Amino acid sequence: MPNSSADAEKIELYKQVHLRSKNELSDDEKIPFLEKKRRSKWIQLGLNVSIIFLFIYMYSQGLTTFGDWFYYLLFGIFSLNLLLIYFQVKQINFLIEHMQSERDRGFSV
Repeated sequence: MPNSSADAEKIELYKQVHLRSKNELSDDEKIPFLEKKRRSKWIQLGLNVSIIFLFIYMYSQGLTTFGDWFYYLLFGIFSLNLLLIYFQVKQINFLIEHMQSERDRGFSV
C-alpha cells in the first residue's frame, strides 16, 4: 500500500500515535486493538454530537441564563472536537487497511 517513503513515514507515525505501547504486538493482535479503538472513537463522536444537540436545544428553548457567546464558544469547541475525532478515525481506518493488506500479502510482523 505505501508507494513512497512519505507513506511509510506516515504509517509509522500513525502506529506510534494510535498503538503506543501496543506497537510490539504482532499485526494479528494490533488489528483487533485498532478496531476496538475505532469503535471507541465512534462512541466519542456520538457523545459529542449529542452534547451539541443538547446545547442547541437549551439555547433555542431559553432554559439557561448563559449569554450567547457561551453557546457559540461551546459549539466551536465541540465542533473542533468532532473534526479532530473524525481525522483520528480516518487515520485508524488507514492503518487497519494497511495492516490487513500487509498481512494478506504475507508481510505481517
